[in-house]
Amino acid sequence: MEMQELEITIDREGRVQVAVRGVKGEGCTGITKNIENAVGTVEGREYTAAYFEQPAVVHDHQYVNR
Repeated sequence: MEMQELEITIDREGRVQVAVRGVKGEGCTGITKNIENAVGTVEGREYTAAYFEQPAVVHDHQYVNR
């Protein structure tokens, strides 16, 4: 699994910019939700190519013999 990273920048006017790395698909919006709620209204979004990629699906199976 790729490492997930958040880069948070606050400019002199107090505007907050959050960049998400290491997340494919719509998962990035879930990661930033709490930050968005804490700092106020979202003025805009810019999606990277990773947003439009499908996240990897990992299937975990366990078999138990009795």
